[in-house]
Amino acid sequence: MADANETIPPIRPRHSPRTQQERSLETRTRIVAAAAECIAELGFRGATMGAIAERAGVSWGAIQHQFGEKDALLDAVLEDAIRSSHDRYAGLPTAEPDPVARVRAFVARSGELLRGPIYRSIIEIQVGRSRAPSEESIGWSRYLGDSLRDIWTGLFGDLGLDERRLIDAQRFTFAVLSGIAAEAMLFGGEDFTSRHLELLEETLLRLLGLES
Repeated sequence: MADANETIPPIRPRHSPRTQQERSLETRTRIVAAAAECIAELGFRGATMGAIAERAGVSWGAIQHQFGEKDALLDAVLEDAIRSSHDRYAGLPTAEPDPVARVRAFVARSGELLRGPIYRSIIEIQVGRSRAPSEESIGWSRYLGDSLRDIWTGLFGDLGLDERRLIDAQRFTFAVLSGIAAEAMLFGGEDFTSRHLELLEETLLRLLGLES
Protein backbone atom coordinates (compact mmCIF):
# COMPACT_ATOMS: atom_id res chain seq x y z
CA MET A 1 0.00 0.00 0.00
CA ALA A 2 1.38 3.43 -0.94
CA ASP A 3 2.49 5.76 1.83
CA ALA A 4 0.03 8.60 2.46
CA ASN A 5 2.81 11.12 1.88
CA GLU A 6 4.01 9.52 -1.32
CA THR A 7 3.31 11.57 -4.44
CA ILE A 8 1.41 9.54 -6.96
CA PRO A 9 2.56 10.40 -10.51
CA PRO A 10 -0.18 11.84 -12.69
CA ILE A 11 -1.72 9.60 -15.28
CA ARG A 12 -0.45 10.65 -18.70
CA PRO A 13 -3.28 11.35 -21.07
CA ARG A 14 -3.32 9.12 -24.06
CA HIS A 15 -3.20 10.89 -27.39
CA SER A 16 -6.22 10.03 -29.43
CA PRO A 17 -5.28 8.51 -32.76
CA ARG A 18 -5.89 10.70 -35.77
CA THR A 19 -9.18 10.18 -37.48
CA GLN A 20 -9.43 9.10 -41.09
CA GLN A 21 -10.62 12.60 -41.97
CA GLU A 22 -7.56 14.17 -40.34
CA ARG A 23 -5.21 11.78 -42.13
CA SER A 24 -6.96 12.49 -45.43
CA LEU A 25 -6.67 16.25 -44.91
CA GLU A 26 -2.98 15.93 -44.05
CA THR A 27 -2.37 13.88 -47.20
CA ARG A 28 -4.29 16.38 -49.31
CA THR A 29 -2.31 19.30 -47.89
CA ARG A 30 0.98 17.52 -48.56
CA ILE A 31 -0.02 16.74 -52.16
CA VAL A 32 -1.06 20.34 -52.89
CA ALA A 33 2.21 21.68 -51.45
CA ALA A 34 4.23 19.15 -53.47
CA ALA A 35 2.31 20.04 -56.64
CA ALA A 36 3.03 23.76 -56.18
CA GLU A 37 6.73 23.04 -55.66
CA CYS A 38 6.93 20.75 -58.71
CA ILE A 39 5.09 23.23 -60.94
CA ALA A 40 7.37 26.07 -59.78
CA GLU A 41 10.54 24.04 -60.32
CA LEU A 42 9.67 21.84 -63.33
CA GLY A 43 7.10 23.95 -65.15
CA PHE A 44 3.52 23.22 -66.10
CA ARG A 45 4.35 20.28 -68.38
CA GLY A 46 7.21 18.90 -66.31
CA ALA A 47 5.10 18.58 -63.16
CA THR A 48 3.72 15.14 -63.95
CA MET A 49 1.51 13.22 -61.58
CA GLY A 50 4.41 10.83 -61.02
CA ALA A 51 6.77 13.67 -60.07
CA ILE A 52 4.18 15.17 -57.74
CA ALA A 53 3.49 11.80 -56.10
CA GLU A 54 7.21 11.24 -55.51
CA ARG A 55 7.63 14.72 -54.02
CA ALA A 56 4.62 14.23 -51.74
CA GLY A 57 5.72 10.75 -50.69
CA VAL A 58 2.44 9.17 -51.77
CA SER A 59 1.29 6.83 -54.50
CA TRP A 60 -0.27 7.99 -57.74
CA GLY A 61 -3.41 6.18 -56.59
CA ALA A 62 -3.53 8.37 -53.47
CA ILE A 63 -3.56 11.47 -55.67
CA GLN A 64 -6.34 10.01 -57.79
CA HIS A 65 -8.30 9.19 -54.66
CA GLN A 66 -7.98 12.77 -53.38
CA PHE A 67 -8.46 14.69 -56.63
CA GLY A 68 -9.57 12.34 -59.38
CA GLU A 69 -7.67 14.09 -62.18
CA LYS A 70 -4.84 16.55 -62.67
CA ASP A 71 -7.12 19.50 -63.44
CA ALA A 72 -8.77 19.15 -60.04
CA LEU A 73 -5.33 19.12 -58.40
CA LEU A 74 -4.33 22.25 -60.34
CA ASP A 75 -7.53 23.93 -59.15
CA ALA A 76 -6.58 23.05 -55.57
CA VAL A 77 -3.09 24.52 -56.06
CA LEU A 78 -4.58 27.76 -57.40
CA GLU A 79 -7.11 27.96 -54.58
CA ASP A 80 -4.42 27.40 -51.95
CA ALA A 81 -2.05 29.89 -53.61
CA ILE A 82 -4.68 32.63 -53.77
CA ARG A 83 -5.71 32.02 -50.15
CA SER A 84 -2.06 32.13 -49.06
CA SER A 85 -1.60 35.40 -50.93
CA HIS A 86 -4.59 36.90 -49.11
CA ASP A 87 -3.18 35.73 -45.78
CA ARG A 88 0.25 37.20 -46.55
CA TYR A 89 -1.15 40.74 -46.85
CA ALA A 90 -3.95 40.48 -44.29
CA GLY A 91 -3.69 42.96 -41.45
CA LEU A 92 -1.07 45.10 -43.18
CA PRO A 93 -3.15 48.34 -43.10
CA THR A 94 -3.54 47.93 -39.33
CA ALA A 95 0.10 47.02 -38.80
CA GLU A 96 1.29 49.89 -41.01
CA PRO A 97 -1.19 52.77 -40.81
CA ASP A 98 1.33 55.10 -42.47
CA PRO A 99 0.78 54.63 -46.25
CA VAL A 100 4.45 55.00 -47.18
CA ALA A 101 5.52 52.37 -44.64
CA ARG A 102 2.66 50.18 -45.87
CA VAL A 103 3.90 50.33 -49.47
CA ARG A 104 7.39 49.34 -48.33
CA ALA A 105 6.02 46.46 -46.24
CA PHE A 106 3.85 45.37 -49.18
CA VAL A 107 6.84 45.26 -51.53
CA ALA A 108 8.89 43.35 -48.94
CA ARG A 109 6.15 40.75 -48.52
CA SER A 110 5.80 40.50 -52.29
CA GLY A 111 9.52 39.74 -52.49
CA GLU A 112 9.03 36.92 -49.99
CA LEU A 113 6.16 35.63 -52.11
CA LEU A 114 8.41 35.54 -55.18
CA ARG A 115 11.03 33.49 -53.36
CA GLY A 116 8.57 30.67 -52.67
CA PRO A 117 6.67 28.43 -55.09
CA ILE A 118 3.28 30.15 -54.77
CA TYR A 119 3.59 32.99 -57.28
CA ARG A 120 5.40 31.00 -59.91
CA SER A 121 2.93 28.11 -59.67
CA ILE A 122 0.04 30.53 -60.32
CA ILE A 123 1.79 31.91 -63.41
CA GLU A 124 2.75 28.46 -64.71
CA ILE A 125 -0.77 27.07 -64.35
CA GLN A 126 -2.51 30.05 -65.92
CA VAL A 127 -0.04 30.29 -68.83
CA GLY A 128 -0.13 26.51 -69.35
CA ARG A 129 -3.90 26.45 -69.43
CA SER A 130 -4.09 29.48 -71.73
CA ARG A 131 -2.66 27.36 -74.54
CA ALA A 132 -5.94 25.45 -74.60
CA PRO A 133 -8.41 27.80 -72.91
CA SER A 134 -11.55 26.35 -71.43
CA GLU A 135 -14.54 27.83 -69.67
CA GLU A 136 -13.05 26.67 -66.37
CA SER A 137 -9.63 28.29 -66.98
CA ILE A 138 -11.32 31.55 -68.02
CA GLY A 139 -13.33 31.39 -64.80
CA TRP A 140 -10.11 30.99 -62.78
CA SER A 141 -8.62 34.01 -64.56
CA ARG A 142 -11.62 36.09 -63.52
CA TYR A 143 -11.37 34.78 -59.97
CA LEU A 144 -7.67 35.65 -59.86
CA GLY A 145 -8.43 39.17 -61.09
CA ASP A 146 -11.19 39.59 -58.51
CA SER A 147 -8.87 38.33 -55.76
CA LEU A 148 -6.16 40.83 -56.74
CA ARG A 149 -8.68 43.66 -56.64
CA ASP A 150 -9.84 42.52 -53.19
CA ILE A 151 -6.27 42.47 -51.91
CA TRP A 152 -5.54 45.94 -53.28
CA THR A 153 -8.78 47.42 -52.05
CA GLY A 154 -8.00 46.09 -48.59
CA LEU A 155 -4.43 47.41 -48.74
CA PHE A 156 -4.86 50.84 -50.26
CA GLY A 157 -8.58 51.54 -50.50
CA ASP A 158 -8.34 54.00 -47.61
CA LEU A 159 -6.11 56.35 -49.62
CA GLY A 160 -9.11 57.88 -51.40
CA LEU A 161 -7.75 57.23 -54.90
CA ASP A 162 -10.05 56.92 -57.87
CA GLU A 163 -10.64 53.35 -59.03
CA ARG A 164 -8.73 53.77 -62.28
CA ARG A 165 -5.56 54.85 -60.51
CA LEU A 166 -5.77 51.98 -58.04
CA ILE A 167 -6.26 49.49 -60.87
CA ASP A 168 -3.30 50.96 -62.76
CA ALA A 169 -1.08 50.50 -59.70
CA GLN A 170 -2.38 46.96 -59.14
CA ARG A 171 -1.88 45.87 -62.75
CA PHE A 172 1.54 47.47 -62.96
CA THR A 173 2.63 45.66 -59.82
CA PHE A 174 1.34 42.33 -61.12
CA ALA A 175 3.21 42.87 -64.40
CA VAL A 176 6.45 43.69 -62.58
CA LEU A 177 6.23 40.74 -60.20
CA SER A 178 5.37 38.41 -63.08
CA GLY A 179 8.33 39.79 -65.02
CA ILE A 180 10.64 39.15 -62.08
CA ALA A 181 9.35 35.58 -61.85
CA ALA A 182 9.81 35.09 -65.62
CA GLU A 183 13.31 36.53 -65.52
CA ALA A 184 14.31 34.00 -62.87
CA MET A 185 12.86 31.22 -65.04
CA LEU A 186 14.48 32.34 -68.30
CA PHE A 187 17.87 33.69 -67.31
CA GLY A 188 20.56 32.57 -64.95
CA GLY A 189 23.46 34.54 -63.58
CA GLU A 190 23.08 37.67 -61.51
CA ASP A 191 19.85 38.07 -59.57
CA PHE A 192 18.29 41.50 -60.13
CA THR A 193 15.24 40.84 -57.93
CA SER A 194 16.24 43.22 -55.14
CA ARG A 195 16.88 46.07 -57.56
CA HIS A 196 13.61 45.45 -59.41
CA LEU A 197 11.74 45.55 -56.10
CA GLU A 198 13.41 48.86 -55.20
CA LEU A 199 12.23 50.33 -58.49
CA LEU A 200 8.75 48.89 -57.93
CA GLU A 201 8.59 50.58 -54.53
CA GLU A 202 9.66 53.93 -55.99
CA THR A 203 7.11 53.69 -58.80
CA LEU A 204 4.27 52.60 -56.51
CA LEU A 205 4.83 55.55 -54.22
CA ARG A 206 4.48 57.80 -57.24
CA LEU A 207 1.44 56.00 -58.67
CA LEU A 208 -0.32 56.14 -55.30
CA GLY A 209 0.50 59.82 -54.84
CA LEU A 210 2.78 59.18 -51.87
CA GLU A 211 6.00 60.73 -53.14
CA SER A 212 7.69 63.00 -50.62
